[in-house]
Amino acid sequence: MTINALWIPAWYELDPSIVVGVTEEFIFHKPTTNGALRFYSGAENIDAVKATGAISSIYHAVLGDIESVDAQGLDYTLVLKDGRRLLVNAEEDPGLIYEWVDDSWQPSEMVIPDWQLEVKFASLSPLTSVD
Repeated sequence: MTINALWIPAWYELDPSIVVGVTEEFIFHKPTTNGALRFYSGAENIDAVKATGAISSIYHAVLGDIESVDAQGLDYTLVLKDGRRLLVNAEEDPGLIYEWVDDSWQPSEMVIPDWQLEVKFASLSPLTSVD
């Protein structure tokens, strides 16, 4: 059974890194009744829950399939399934994109108004409270 979760960036080093094929413990916002499961970011002061899961895919409506999101630091690095690498500013101008071209980061003309990612888990343990 596939379980879906949303990764919605808060930027400023507040978001978890995610990688297709990795199994680890993840922290989520405590879901509301009939609410979508969302990865936890430090931007909101709300209850959190945790679970161990295996990510099977990451998808963005414009970028397509994504292999990984490295959210450490003030620039996030995305590796797309087609091999392209994007550097996304997460501090001064959140969402500003650079592309890896000819062995260097070049400003991109892409504009992504919504950075929400759909993450599918091949498996996910029951949600438990974060102590």
